[in-house]
Amino acid sequence: MNETKPYDIAIIGAGCVGTSVAQRLANYQVNTVLIEKESDVSMGATKANSGIIHTGYFTSEGSMKEKMNLKGYPMFDEICEQVGVDFDRIGALFCAVDEKESQVLKNEYKKSTDRGVNVEFIEDKEKIQELEPQLTDDVCCVLHYPDAGIIVPFELCVGLTEHAVVNGVDLKLNWEVGFIEKKGDLYHIHSIDNRTITAKTIVNAAGLFSDKIAQMVGINEYHIIPRRGEYILFDRDSMPLKKILFPTPTPETKGIVIAPTMHNNFYIGPNANKVDSKESKNTTAEGLNEIISGGSKLVGNLPLKKTITNFAGLRATEKYRHDFVVQKDAPQFVNAVGIESPGLSSCLAIAKRIENILQEDCGYDFLKKTNYKEKRKTPIRLEDLSEEELAEMIEKNPQWGNMICRCEHVTEAEIVNACHSPIPCTDVDMVKRRLRAGMGRCQGGFCRPKVMKIISRERNMIYEQVTKKGGNSKIVTGRTKNMTSTIYDREELL
Repeated sequence: MNETKPYDIAIIGAGCVGTSVAQRLANYQVNTVLIEKESDVSMGATKANSGIIHTGYFTSEGSMKEKMNLKGYPMFDEICEQVGVDFDRIGALFCAVDEKESQVLKNEYKKSTDRGVNVEFIEDKEKIQELEPQLTDDVCCVLHYPDAGIIVPFELCVGLTEHAVVNGVDLKLNWEVGFIEKKGDLYHIHSIDNRTITAKTIVNAAGLFSDKIAQMVGINEYHIIPRRGEYILFDRDSMPLKKILFPTPTPETKGIVIAPTMHNNFYIGPNANKVDSKESKNTTAEGLNEIISGGSKLVGNLPLKKTITNFAGLRATEKYRHDFVVQKDAPQFVNAVGIESPGLSSCLAIAKRIENILQEDCGYDFLKKTNYKEKRKTPIRLEDLSEEELAEMIEKNPQWGNMICRCEHVTEAEIVNACHSPIPCTDVDMVKRRLRAGMGRCQGGFCRPKVMKIISRERNMIYEQVTKKGGNSKIVTGRTKNMTSTIYDREELL
């Protein structure tokens, strides 16, 4: 089945890079489509990102990572205001526990100052404890980067995409690319279920599968190796943290991090282990013990009894380059390959670079839209309402008084609104990523059936059709009283 119109630009992959590109291009009179194989945006490497906005520290001099990070991190304040996403520059501490690590931090201090990055080298233990009281006494000195920040990666992607969609970008979810062929001036992008999108230009932002997409047009030089990072998430207010805490990095990794989230949880992780499969997102006992051990070097008494979940994500590491690749590699084909850390911190600058490539190397003369909506209309949240405002909302709409998720304080009205947003929620995890229903202490144990019922009603779906995360992730198959049961003879079971 062919889509009805050819596009100027097709973006493949709706992670932090793809959604950033879509949001930039939505400003112009260019026909753009954003294609994603999963049921929602931010389902790949971005989803399980640590959510830290780095400021250009510990990157290789002259690398694309360094250039994009240094250009990208100052852009977040303006963009987050524009798309209605919370962002907080709480600052980061890199910690040394001996003289060898101290020397590494001193070397990085000089490099950071040479880059123009705001940084302090602190050896005064009293000041270190003032910056972060949770640190162990073993920490002898720190690098303090006050402009480092925290963000929720999937909230950023949702905000960027909704802003793009209301400004005319088409979004195709559950649209997995099977193969691509070039016919004349057009790329024909075929899905695995026989749908076709045509476009003059492709931007490959497919993350872990960016090498596979490149191979579909004859570019065979990239090889993505998945590296798994595991995390442990702790309950809200289980340990107050003021700063993002890093150990002294090694050439391979920035190490096991302890950091607060935007919602007053905190986490430890990730580790970094190569895996064979690009779908290998399971956690392991060995990996979780590794990150507990790493975290304990910075904070002595981790409240492990207040763990609420653990999870893993994959990084898209380019096997041979160990750097970002952001360039045109074929006619009207732009690659963003090997976007690992600090990819989230760099995504806005990468999008700007891709915009420039489209203008300078692909012949686009971008004209601004006259009807462009400058800001995304953000949804109303219960947590932002005063008691008086909530009372008024309940009087107008009683759904505001129906608490669905008790852990995270999410009402029926908020879920209904999410079901009718620019990216309508059609599965449980879509609601979770937007509203946090199911992210609290019980991890959806109480609210999930109610969330499913609301989605079923609002999206006109049969209850059994409501999945956890699209595809075959079924939650229920039918009512137990309607199921046929077989009574086995006791002797057959013995």
